[in-house]
Amino acid sequence: MRVFTLIFTAVLLAESPTLAEAQSLPGDARRGEMVFREQQCIACHAIRGQGGRSAPDLGVAIGRDYTPTWMASIMWNHAPAMWAAMEQQGIVRPQLTEAQAADLFAYFHAARFFERPGDAARGKRVFTAKHCVECHGVSAPVPNGGPALASLRAPADPIALAQEMWNHASGMRDAMARRHIPWPQLTSQELTDLVIYIQNLPETRGKPQAFALTPNTVDGERLFKERTCASCHQGDLDLQRRLSNATVTDFAAVMWNHAPRMWRYGEKSGQTPPRLTEEEMRCIISYLWYTQLYAEPGQPVRGKQVFAKKGCASCHENRASGAPDLKHVLSARAEPLRPSSIAAVLWQHGPAMLEGMRQRNIPWPRFSKSEMVNLIAYLNGPEFRVRAVR
Repeated sequence: MRVFTLIFTAVLLAESPTLAEAQSLPGDARRGEMVFREQQCIACHAIRGQGGRSAPDLGVAIGRDYTPTWMASIMWNHAPAMWAAMEQQGIVRPQLTEAQAADLFAYFHAARFFERPGDAARGKRVFTAKHCVECHGVSAPVPNGGPALASLRAPADPIALAQEMWNHASGMRDAMARRHIPWPQLTSQELTDLVIYIQNLPETRGKPQAFALTPNTVDGERLFKERTCASCHQGDLDLQRRLSNATVTDFAAVMWNHAPRMWRYGEKSGQTPPRLTEEEMRCIISYLWYTQLYAEPGQPVRGKQVFAKKGCASCHENRASGAPDLKHVLSARAEPLRPSSIAAVLWQHGPAMLEGMRQRNIPWPRFSKSEMVNLIAYLNGPEFRVRAVR
């Protein structure tokens, strides 16, 4: 059990970032793709059909409720079965660091794993019902209208779409007014269906299908302030509070729906909303998305109940068990626990933990999504996060 304690402690402390390193913690989808292949995840799991068949395809759009916390809970619940299957197939078990786990989660998002599923047939109906067809042709532009769908550079990228919508909102508003078309409101599902419809057109099928967030959240926060977004979005309008558990397409839909209001406010206040490059839009949306996604609201009181109910306390509050004192370990971290932290700890020390529990005849704990959210909130609470007085 001494080895078990050292492994657990090393994982939590060695991967604790300094403040200068914290900006890379949310993950980088490009690095995540490399981790997915190098750590042999691809031997069992596929991404959009490319890879193994013995485990679920991690590029399939699952839906908005399939957040990183839910994924962390599912990884935890199925870990003993995964380890057994890997041993039977002779696959070396991954040794994920916390940074690598964060990169993987970012990669799964870039592969649309956490996005809401869409339907091309519904998207085609949206394209007509919302009057998009009156200004945008498929192969060729509509006279006095906007660009044709075939000319879109990255039709599957909601960030690029949000940037185009933002920059051209004023012109689109004027064009729609001339045609006596009211500004259409889009739900996130309708926008998702519209994106799926566009990317499956014969004219756009050969264009890039994936999109990526940027891990550079520091620049995103700076741009959010410099471009005057923060001057309006504070208090009750704080986007991090209003867009909890939102997908990237949710952000794009909200920006579209509120464009007229933002432009009217800009005209009255003399602060015309700034035009944004695609990279600037990517930085801002990445900053907002990462912040709200990794801050799923949990209830520490219920998390404490989970900690006791699942048997965590029987080991981590019992020195004779050999398990580490979490209050000591977590108080030394510079950053709070995230779902990627849980995944890293699982893969680093889980097998030793499983063996120790078998010796003590303790069943492997399983967590629902809400239980995992509440448990993380509890472990990030004052009982664990207050640094010891040196």
